[in-house]
Amino acid sequence: MAEPFRADVCSTRRDGPVLRVTGDIDQGNWLDLADRIAAEVRAGVLHLDLTRVTFFGAAAVRAVMYGRDALPCGVTLQVSCAPMAFRAMQICGLISCDRLLVTPAVDWDAPPGAGA
Repeated sequence: MAEPFRADVCSTRRDGPVLRVTGDIDQGNWLDLADRIAAEVRAGVLHLDLTRVTFFGAAAVRAVMYGRDALPCGVTLQVSCAPMAFRAMQICGLISCDRLLVTPAVDWDAPPGAGA
């Protein structure tokens, strides 16, 4: 029997009040990432940068929700998303979720009017 696909290519880096996530977030690594996000939020991170995420599925949504659940009352977590991450968050109804401010990444390389 073939072993299920597992992408362990996910890294995080704290940059002041921003936690930057790069790579794939999948079933194999989401829990470690969720723990890191929650710990960083408790330490004062209020911006989660997912603009360099290359795979974002249901497990990734769970990781973001762990971070939201770690927030103090009345505090909002800003989440900047790569297009596919933004779409997944949108499909899950998290664009207007309490205590999350989810925004799509700005594509500085796109010509003016692209995607409009």
